[in-house]
Amino acid sequence: MNILDRYIIKTVINSTLLFLLIILALYTFIALADNFKYVGKGTFAIQDAFYYTLLELPRRLYQLFPFSVLLGAMMGLGTLNSSNELVAIRAAGVSISKIIFSVMKAAFILATFIFVLGEYIIPVSEKMAENHWITKTKGSTSTISEDAIWVRDGNTYTKIHAITSDKTLGNVSIFTFAEDKTLKVSTWAASAHFDGDDWILKNIKQTFITNDKVITNKMEQARWPTLLDLELVDVIISSLEHLSAAGLYRYSSYLDANNLESNQYWLAFWNKLVQPFSIAAMLLLSVPFVFSSSRTSNAGTRLMTGAFIGIVFTIANKITGQFGLVYHINPLISASLITVITFILASLLIRRMT
Repeated sequence: MNILDRYIIKTVINSTLLFLLIILALYTFIALADNFKYVGKGTFAIQDAFYYTLLELPRRLYQLFPFSVLLGAMMGLGTLNSSNELVAIRAAGVSISKIIFSVMKAAFILATFIFVLGEYIIPVSEKMAENHWITKTKGSTSTISEDAIWVRDGNTYTKIHAITSDKTLGNVSIFTFAEDKTLKVSTWAASAHFDGDDWILKNIKQTFITNDKVITNKMEQARWPTLLDLELVDVIISSLEHLSAAGLYRYSSYLDANNLESNQYWLAFWNKLVQPFSIAAMLLLSVPFVFSSSRTSNAGTRLMTGAFIGIVFTIANKITGQFGLVYHINPLISASLITVITFILASLLIRRMT
């Protein structure tokens, strides 16, 4: 890596981190204000709002990263253009292709960072955030393992193998213990869904354990009002979407194997794999806008242009994903379509430059 590479990489990364810090601070303040609504619910206190917001920071950073990369790259490279540094670099015999290659090296570093963040840090922070919120507001705890979701509420432990996007539970086991920690009742249900008032369990097998005998009972279905709080289910579903790519793959495959709706989790899986390429697409798109702009264009103009493009990209990505879920489009297509279009658009604009 030569001096030019290091200089361009440093410029792009520093500008990106600056914008990320500014945007993240704004979003964190808004999130903190929103989390204050939980204060007084259960044992949730003001300090819990700060702690919960802190645990959510990695996820917000992950979501804002492509947007920040575009703004940072446009401002960083735009500053080089305005100060005639890019002109001097090109006058020294460095081609636009060489400059783009240096920018793509910065893209590789940023993409590696976002992959590590999404694969190793966010799953841990989201699990901690979920457990903290559930413990403080509901007085219970939950754990998401590789093959099941466990929820504890007092002396009742609920094991759920799958939760679909429509809040249907699959392969549910409920264990009720006495005060002396001995198992009293074991209940298994093939599925459970909320009908608006209560949970309806289907294909139930229930075992009652007493001091001298074990009684087994089977039912086609039964109402179970106290199974899970719907708000808690929403939190668990949200946390499932932020599993590692490997965890999402295993969970989605399990849903498919049991004929349960899995598109939401396949979409999350492909979004996680496509995210590093989105970073590269954003950086590549910034290059033609920087070179085509006048050297006298001010920072405000570049900022507005970058913000507009970033907002369009983010909204289009969200709409494409939701459109794909509604119309059952292949999740890979839904997750990658806007990124592919961005690559094509950037390539066409660069080709017109050269």
